[in-house]
Amino acid sequence: MARPMPSAKKAVDLAGGPRKVGSRIRRAPPPKPEKRLTAAELRERERTVVVGGILLFAVALCVIMVAAGQWGGWSPSHVQLVINAS
Repeated sequence: MARPMPSAKKAVDLAGGPRKVGSRIRRAPPPKPEKRLTAAELRERERTVVVGGILLFAVALCVIMVAAGQWGGWSPSHVQLVINAS
């Protein structure tokens, strides 16, 4: 019969006797409470989010239009600018 492998861990007596209080398991610290935003900070944050959303939408729309143009056989290199010196 095979002998069990020796363990480096100490045996734990769950049946009785005094036990240590506290856990040795490391846990993440509790989350810090969020600081309250003033009305001015909230408006600035909303303005930043709105401007970013508008710019992202505009870039996505440009990419879609160029992709559709290339699919249809057009590219921006086909555009010729003619400047009349009057």
